[in-house]
Amino acid sequence: MEELLTTRRAFMLASFAKMSLWVIRITLLVAWALPVNIVQISQWELSILTICGGALFGVGATVNGGCAFFTLTRLGSGDLGMVASLAGFLIGAGAHGISVATVLVPAPVERIAPSLVDGPWFLPITVVTTLWMAWELVRLMRSTSNKNLRHRLLSHSYRLSTAALLMGVSNAVLYALAGVWPYTRLFGEIARHAAIGTPPPQVIFWLLFGALIIGIGLSAWQRREIVLQWRPRPNWVGYGVGGMLMGFGAAMIPGGNDVLILQGIPSLSPHAIPTFLAMLGGIAVSLLSMRALGMTIPQVDCSGDICGVEPK
Repeated sequence: MEELLTTRRAFMLASFAKMSLWVIRITLLVAWALPVNIVQISQWELSILTICGGALFGVGATVNGGCAFFTLTRLGSGDLGMVASLAGFLIGAGAHGISVATVLVPAPVERIAPSLVDGPWFLPITVVTTLWMAWELVRLMRSTSNKNLRHRLLSHSYRLSTAALLMGVSNAVLYALAGVWPYTRLFGEIARHAAIGTPPPQVIFWLLFGALIIGIGLSAWQRREIVLQWRPRPNWVGYGVGGMLMGFGAAMIPGGNDVLILQGIPSLSPHAIPTFLAMLGGIAVSLLSMRALGMTIPQVDCSGDICGVEPK
């Protein structure tokens, strides 16, 4: 949204769409090649509840200074203020669990639907995503033909298209093997377990969360961008408040922007795209309000498939 508001371009948003396309194509490939049972998948009904949850999550992400992806990236780079954001997320998700248990707010409505493997959209989606995947791979190979593999892997910044490919492919494999795995699900289950006594999360989700933190930390170390920030600062309050809004909103959806991009949209869940648009709307309204109050919105330039951000 910062890119849209400051440059009138949407290259980063397009990379999210690419990520979802990679998830769809690789999930279909895994389902065809391996004996993995992904015939039944969880989807969620579209409702005013999910729309409001998306908007609330968007506002919370703006107050927090970034979304679910951003929070872990900053934490892995040494910003311990993000612990306040994660704690706030747990509080918000727990508050939603208590609200549902006491019938203050309705729970999201889940439904079990056929996966893309068995659905009527299997053939057209397979054809379209296969053609797109081939075109994207050729394009990426041509653009990096003059660089060796080691140079590409250890690059200080990945291209948006390359990052979308890596995240989409790895998520598709995890989705087929472990289901909805992003950490916002883990934190939601932790919060509900503590608040209303639901079953605790499975060990595999703890392991995947740890692997995610290790990967982010290794990347920051390789780029020499680990800077330990442990002294409390006033903006930590914003992290905590933003985390609470994100946690409550994610429970209403259910799932944060990570779950929507990596699972909801690829699975064609009815709530996913409208809720994601509501999330973008919440972010846009928040950023425009900040601008009206005299605050500066960072300029994001993602031309050339590489993103650069001017400091606030």
